[in-house]
Amino acid sequence: MSDPFAVAAVIPARDALPDVLEAVESALAQTHPPAEVLVVDDGSRDGTGPAVEECFGADRRAPVRVLGGRFGGASAARNAGWRAAGAPWIALLDADDVWEPEKLEQAAAVLARAPGAAWFFSDGSFRTLGGEVHPSWFALYADLPEAYVGSPVAELLEVNFVLTSSVVVRRDALERAGGFDETLSHAEDLDLWIRLARRGPAAASRRALVRYQHREGGLSGQHERRLLADLELFGRLAADPTLPEALQRRVLRRRARAHYQLAVAALREADGGLARGHLRGSWLFPERALPVAVAFLASLLPPAWLAGLRRQGWATRPVGRRLVSQHRVRLHGAAESDR
Repeated sequence: MSDPFAVAAVIPARDALPDVLEAVESALAQTHPPAEVLVVDDGSRDGTGPAVEECFGADRRAPVRVLGGRFGGASAARNAGWRAAGAPWIALLDADDVWEPEKLEQAAAVLARAPGAAWFFSDGSFRTLGGEVHPSWFALYADLPEAYVGSPVAELLEVNFVLTSSVVVRRDALERAGGFDETLSHAEDLDLWIRLARRGPAAASRRALVRYQHREGGLSGQHERRLLADLELFGRLAADPTLPEALQRRVLRRRARAHYQLAVAALREADGGLARGHLRGSWLFPERALPVAVAFLASLLPPAWLAGLRRQGWATRPVGRRLVSQHRVRLHGAAESDR
């Protein structure tokens, strides 16, 4: 391909109508058009694949291909998509997100100024399930300069501030990193960002180049599954002998924080035994030992008492907020020395 920034847009989709059609259209409407668009239809039963082919099969802006099969989840579908792509750059786009028209043009410009960077991410706007629109994802999670170039390993160990649909990454960097870990169901994105950041710098833009939609479906259950996935991911990292000691400490604290959040969730379900199990793993907060101790004492109460306290709006929420309040990190733009 003659274009040095030839991009394949990879869109995993399962029962994704009608949103996937808007996602594909946003990829084709780029001011820097993609070289190809791959929709990975993961066993859809709503006609996702045929609908994409009918709408875009003859589109002249860029080839649109549907890769059908049963891949077993978003990670496997994304891996199948980028491995089937012929372009040297891979741009990730979820089926219910959309790109702003200048997304790829802006990514190309930022990466051109940072030739050593193997991947790119940006800010994005998002809409909550309640319909409230927020103009900036970074406003909640990260502060960084517009000219940011660096390897944000330490910051990613604190909070995942990278929107998947904002990422553009070199195909060979994905190859070296091994792609998405298909054994992880909820932390697979953060896992990949950390592995990419440990191998080389990223470039980023503060411009909101993607519109992200919070997903429906069992938010509390999803939250607990994500925390359990965090325990698995950060447990692996804690066992990695190549991770520098300073980053190991961050990993252990992040894992302890997940244990505490799971303990608070267990208390709200009046499961004191499960709460105590998680609290034993959350003592790495010496400066905040009191909330952990209070939660441990609460876990000793009879289940009926815990259930009654929950019905009365018991203040585990303030305790939880004190210990696991939202982390917001600052990225300074200097490559990490410890990768």
